[in-house]
Amino acid sequence: MSIQDTMVAKLDELGNSIDEKIEGATKAQSDNLHNELDSFKKNEIQGMVEQFNELSEDVVKMQTQLDSVETGMNRKSGEVAEKNWIGSFVDQIKNTEGFAQQVRTNKGIEFQVPMFSTKAIVDGANNFAEGTVISNRVVAPDYQPGIVFDPTRPAHVREFLPQGTTTSDVVRYVRESAYTDGSGMKVESASAGTTEFTLSVEDAPVRTIASHVRLSQEMLDDVEGISSYISQRLPAKLRSAEDGFLLFGSDAPTFEGITEASTAYVDELADANVNRFDILIKAIQQVRQDEYMASAIMLHPDDYYNMLLIKDSEGEYLLPDIYRFGAEVPTIAGVPVIANTAMTTDKFLVGDFNMGVQLFDRQQSSIRFYEQDQDNAVKGVVTVVASERIAMPVYRPNAFVFGDFGDALTDGAS
Repeated sequence: MSIQDTMVAKLDELGNSIDEKIEGATKAQSDNLHNELDSFKKNEIQGMVEQFNELSEDVVKMQTQLDSVETGMNRKSGEVAEKNWIGSFVDQIKNTEGFAQQVRTNKGIEFQVPMFSTKAIVDGANNFAEGTVISNRVVAPDYQPGIVFDPTRPAHVREFLPQGTTTSDVVRYVRESAYTDGSGMKVESASAGTTEFTLSVEDAPVRTIASHVRLSQEMLDDVEGISSYISQRLPAKLRSAEDGFLLFGSDAPTFEGITEASTAYVDELADANVNRFDILIKAIQQVRQDEYMASAIMLHPDDYYNMLLIKDSEGEYLLPDIYRFGAEVPTIAGVPVIANTAMTTDKFLVGDFNMGVQLFDRQQSSIRFYEQDQDNAVKGVVTVVASERIAMPVYRPNAFVFGDFGDALTDGAS
């Protein structure tokens, strides 16, 4: 048994003895033994209090010796050990005014007793003292569920396209590539006009968009929410990559994007005061000339917000407040404007998205976990693969007009 345990046992024994004596005094008082009680208070309790004080002083001396031994074992031998819990307890007894009187009158006394073994719990080298910074190894942090990350793109290009599914590795369709119309009035016995057209077979191959990440088995087991994080984050990034391919295509392997197949914007403004609204209206007109009805205008958010700030010569905003303050989606010539970071800055795409194109899913976006990949089994690693397979035939290229604001503003002002 350690010195501290011995002292605690002795103090408990003495405390129990004091309790028994006080109970005896209380009983004597109830029996109206005033003389015996007064003598008992003056002699018995006073003697025990003095004995308690003497024993406490002995405990302090013994604890001081023990602290000296512990101090010599510390890495910083020059540091002085802080007062232990027994010393703090004794100090509170000595500093309690009327302690003996409170004991005699059977009143309760409250003491602040520090926790046991508070020394060196912070870093194993320094004693615990007031002002010591407690590391998070002592105080458990308040962890919030999940993993925090920046938001993903709120809307994707596929949401504006007609969609379908396929079970093949290619979507094939026949497109009219040329047409000469010979329709017209004819006189009696004269030949009717000749109509000619050319048809071509077009293929839209199914392409795979994929990415992977390798995680340790320990990370999957120990990091709370990591599986949910992977299952959300990878498909979202896959969709963002998909946006780029749907708009701008790919060379290797070949995948035709909408802007690659679309008609280039043709400037016919020749106005020194041309602005972006003028350009977009002309692009809508260009789509309409080929008998299509534009369903959306797609811009980068930078261009979208810059347009909200355009003013006239009087300093008045061109767009009504209902659009500028977000109460309604802005429209130009009745066509809604879509702000999306998938579109490149300073570019615009105007088109009939309902008729011009269709997106086919061969395989919906999926997440797969593989334990057997390369040397995964040896290293305890899991490979996570996110993938999808899509095809996109651009049926009617003339349904879209793609242009550059910078070039259009320069040409329009010339």
